[in-house]
Amino acid sequence: MEKHVKELFTEEVLHEAAQKFNIIQSSLQDLEGFQNFVYFGESNGTNVVLRITHKSHRTEKEILSEIDFINHLSSHHVSVSKAITSIHGKFVEEISDGGFYATSFEFSSGRKAKIAEESDLFYQRIGGYTGKMHNISKTSNLIHKLNRRQWHEKEFLIHMKEYLPAELSYVMDQYEILKRKLSQLPKNTDSYGMIHGDLNHGNYLNVEDDVVFIDFDEAEYSWFVSDIAIPLFYEIPIPWVVDGKQRLEITKRYYYNFMDGYVKENTIDRTWLELIPDFINLRQFGVVSAIYRSYNFDNYNNWSDWDKEALKFYLNNIEHDIPYIDMDFSR
Repeated sequence: MEKHVKELFTEEVLHEAAQKFNIIQSSLQDLEGFQNFVYFGESNGTNVVLRITHKSHRTEKEILSEIDFINHLSSHHVSVSKAITSIHGKFVEEISDGGFYATSFEFSSGRKAKIAEESDLFYQRIGGYTGKMHNISKTSNLIHKLNRRQWHEKEFLIHMKEYLPAELSYVMDQYEILKRKLSQLPKNTDSYGMIHGDLNHGNYLNVEDDVVFIDFDEAEYSWFVSDIAIPLFYEIPIPWVVDGKQRLEITKRYYYNFMDGYVKENTIDRTWLELIPDFINLRQFGVVSAIYRSYNFDNYNNWSDWDKEALKFYLNNIEHDIPYIDMDFSR
């Protein structure tokens, strides 16, 4: 999140947002959102999530389209955290001070998933709900008309050159090569549509081995295979954690179980699965850009060892054109 947005966010903004969704002020707990200000709270005897978004990040129409997508998925039995209306019966409330929008969602009792530690069944269910979401995206006229951005309009990709220091110009060069390659891919009903856009271990919750998808803030129009590649990016440990055969086995267990669930709900040609490394790489570029936008490099010595090693790993992959993981995804 940009520094100037953080400076605009005040206690008055938070209190007004909570009031409009009838959330008890004393119940608010910061959930430390990355792109938005996100809080746990209590409203009308139930637990909810309050999300406050600056207008520079999303327009009201974009947020309403996100909610339309979530509600449509829920009506078709995809397990999601649904939006809640305000005291005025609105899904999105404008906050008078600072240029923010507030929304609220159901709070799931599930826990965040743990990388490489969940059951085969849990991974199958992630794949199943993802496949169902993509199948709905193929067939729904509503979803074809939502006010959401295209894959290349993601904020981290648009502003990458602004965020990166001059000595990392090779990152931008490599991204442009990948962007040109992806831009030539076909976009048809079977391959391209509305996706979650940010499936990862923090955005699907485990409820006794069932799954709840949360945080559709990055929902976008892209190739369906991107929603398969993105969780892989996050589920594959960096080599600093585990390397070699163990890292590959973790990847295979997640991927094969995910796809076992996926193909029960949606069909995808193996030629798209062959492109998974490219879409993992696309996410890698976005994460590098996000790090340089949001992390404090003046405080680099106090970063966690994982953060330091991850950034080194990503940059080395990009500079030397090294695959994120050496695996054939075409099954």
